Amino acid sequence: MTDHELRVLMKSDLNAASKALYEQYYRYVYAIVFRLLRDHGTQEDVEDCVADTFAKLITHMDSIRGDDLKAYIGRAAHNNALNRLRSLNRTRKYHVPLEDAAEIAGEDLSLTSEERSMQKQLLTELEALGEPDTTILLQKYYYGRKMSDIAKAVGLSTHAAQVRCSRALKRLQMKLKDWR
Repeated sequence: MTDHELRVLMKSDLNAASKALYEQYYRYVYAIVFRLLRDHGTQEDVEDCVADTFAKLITHMDSIRGDDLKAYIGRAAHNNALNRLRSLNRTRKYHVPLEDAAEIAGEDLSLTSEERSMQKQLLTELEALGEPDTTILLQKYYYGRKMSDIAKAVGLSTHAAQVRCSRALKRLQMKLKDWR
């Protein structure tokens, strides 16, 4: 069914046009939504977003301008998926497991005064290394991220980030060798 036929059918029989629109563009919309939400949401989130996209398309079908319906549907799916992604990120930001609450608050209640002092010293020395070395070491050893991801974040090649990490770690060890 062509876009023109679909628009004509939409004016005469909304249910049939909705079904035809869904059948013709479901895979297209699903692929767009899945690509954006696959790493951040569940399968249910993807399916809900696809359903919301079609609901919005059907309710606003008469206000769609232009000849290329596929391009409009693709952009609508993309925008709807981005909105869903923002919503998912907003709700996750405030959901913190109780066991992680002390760490996020910046303190570990089980640390002794001496351990806190050592931790502060370590952070001071780490910050003294400068950027991007501080970021590389924190991302690798504290957050456990892959070197390829860290390299992209700091704007270096993976090899260059590995070399900087190695050298920064050696400098940090030299500064803290009298610590023990």
